[in-house]
Amino acid sequence: MRTPARTHLRRVRTHTKLFMNDRMTAGKYILTLFLAVFFSSSCNASDGPLFSLEQNLTDLIFDLSRSVVTVEASQRVPAVELSGSSEEVMRSAVSSGIICDSSGHILVVAGTVVGRDRILVSFDSHSVPAVVVAIDNQSGLALLKSTAHCGGRPVDFSEVRTCAGRMIVAIGNAYGVRSSPSLGFCAGLRDDGLMQFSVQTISGSVGGGVFDLSGQLVGIMTGGLGAQNEATLAVPAYRIPEIIAHLLTQGDRHSGYVGVSSREIEISPPIRINKANHLINAGSKSPVIVKRGILVTSVVPRSPAMRAGIRVGDLIFSVDGVAVNSATGLASYVHQSQPGRIMTIELLRQDRSFSLELQVGHRAIDPIYDMEQPSVPVDYARMIDSLKHSLELLGEEILHLERLLEDDR
Repeated sequence: MRTPARTHLRRVRTHTKLFMNDRMTAGKYILTLFLAVFFSSSCNASDGPLFSLEQNLTDLIFDLSRSVVTVEASQRVPAVELSGSSEEVMRSAVSSGIICDSSGHILVVAGTVVGRDRILVSFDSHSVPAVVVAIDNQSGLALLKSTAHCGGRPVDFSEVRTCAGRMIVAIGNAYGVRSSPSLGFCAGLRDDGLMQFSVQTISGSVGGGVFDLSGQLVGIMTGGLGAQNEATLAVPAYRIPEIIAHLLTQGDRHSGYVGVSSREIEISPPIRINKANHLINAGSKSPVIVKRGILVTSVVPRSPAMRAGIRVGDLIFSVDGVAVNSATGLASYVHQSQPGRIMTIELLRQDRSFSLELQVGHRAIDPIYDMEQPSVPVDYARMIDSLKHSLELLGEEILHLERLLEDDR
């Protein structure tokens, strides 16, 4: 006698068998179709879709490379700094640049040209001198002006503000090869206002362009992420016309500096605080619920942060009355602040809330000399930060255990 359960099981097995047969049939069909396309294109490669794709990419990369130049910036340095000699030597950095207009203006990463005695811009085999027009300390870009036409054509700036998932082409110098292309994808817009891409930042490619497949500039590469620069950061193209206009009409744009390193932490459960204890000003005593904050991990000696009284271990939860949730967002806010202005910082210190005033300092751009420099110092910095974090966690665990022992007593 068939029970309902056995009948249901028989039906499931029957449907499963039919489904598997359908999948096998579909798989055979897809495999046959793939082999037909593959072998048909292999037999006549010049007419196949793969050849067409390759040809289209080749044409696109050639067109885009017409907007990318090589920038060589040199500085005279006493050889005693390098070898103990009293003679002078030239220290150079080779990077990339983007042609902005037909008047000879070129955008580069400021660190590759700041403080240099001579700047040469090269396109193909033609090189011309260039001078620095102005520096944007907020974005880290500098505007050059070539003394003569060096060839090439201006880029088309994309106005897209988000490009996550879209395929891109990054073009810059790579180990002496001009306009070396890399294919990748846009990861999206970060909290600090930069775009992130899944292409490696290669030596000399800093200052090069990231383009979409329509040929428009999406961003200018400013650096990499990770021990081996596995990902690339870039200033978004939609910001660049405003940057150029500011540099041409108002000159240098300054950037703020505080002098702290930090990381964001989540507070669970959230804490309720009364903003009653203040180092400088008496403010509102209304309670605030804090769910996230920025933990100060280091303070630069003689920096604006140290002069204002910020200490390692402070938890910043508000800046100028606005809650802060990420370290990159805080850094971006500071960089966009004008030096000299007063910033109000609210923080927690040993379960007490404080409010203090900080005068924003001036952020200077450090020169980049050796584009071939290995990433070992970056690795050491990451190791030190990781060790500090581990020690902080260990200290918190020790305090927790001490409280438990006191409760047992």
